[in-house]
Amino acid sequence: MKPMSEYEKFLFDLKGFLVIPGVLTDEETRTVREHTETLLRDPESLPKHHRAPIAGPAEFLIDHPRVMGLLQTVLAPQREHIRLESVFVSSRAAGGKDPWRPHAGGANLHPSLSYRYRDGRIYSGMTRIVWELNEVRKGRGGTCLVPGSHKANLGSHQDGAWPQEADDPDSGLWETYGCPPGSLVMFSEGVRHSAAAWTDPDHPRCAILIAYNHVTVRYHEPKPCMNPEVIGGLSAERQLLFRDVWILANARGGNQ
Repeated sequence: MKPMSEYEKFLFDLKGFLVIPGVLTDEETRTVREHTETLLRDPESLPKHHRAPIAGPAEFLIDHPRVMGLLQTVLAPQREHIRLESVFVSSRAAGGKDPWRPHAGGANLHPSLSYRYRDGRIYSGMTRIVWELNEVRKGRGGTCLVPGSHKANLGSHQDGAWPQEADDPDSGLWETYGCPPGSLVMFSEGVRHSAAAWTDPDHPRCAILIAYNHVTVRYHEPKPCMNPEVIGGLSAERQLLFRDVWILANARGGNQ
C-alpha cells in the first residue's frame, strides 16, 4: 500500500478528484489493454473466469497498492471495510455519440454520494477509480468534472437544485485532464461529472472505471460480468472485496 501524500489529500479535498499520471508500467498497461480489447472484441476466446475487465491478467488492478493507499485514506482505513461494487469499460472512438450527461454534485445525505471531513479524516462515500489505458489529450474526451461540487451547498443534485446553466460544457465550471497511458484518476462520486465526446482521431478511449464503497452500503446493482464464476477465479484475498453488504461478521475491531 502506498499512502496518499499530504498534498494529494489537500487536492482531493479541494477539488473532489485527483489525477496521478503513469501509475502502471508500460508492460502492465499493455497487458491490461490487450485483455480489455479481447474482452470487448471476442469474450468467448477467454476462459469464463477471465471474462471481466478486472479478471485474469488485469486482476491486480483490484487492489493495486496505489489504489488501496487512496481508498484507505478517503473511504475506510481498514481494508475489510472496503467493497468493490461496480466495474465497466469505457471504449469510445472519435465521431461517436456525445455521451454528455452530467450527474451527482452538491452536498448530499445519501451515504454513497456524501462527502465529509471530520476529526482529521476524509470520508468520500462511493469513490471511483479510473484506469486510463490510452493517452488522454486534454479536452479530447476525458471525464469532465466540476471542481469542489462535492461540497456545494446551493446546488444539490439530491433536491433537484442544480442549475441548468452550470451544466453547459462551456460554462467555465468544468475541468478535465490529460495524462499518459497507465494513469489513475480518482474522484468522489459526489462530484458533478460527465463523460464527454471523444475527439482524438489517433486512438480510442480505453478506460476501466471501478466503483468502491463502504461495506455497509450499496449503490449499484451487481454488474453481470462480476458473476460468481469470475469472482471465484480471483485470489482469496481479492474475493473478500466482493463481500455482501454487511459489517459485523467481517469487522476486526471497532467500527471505522
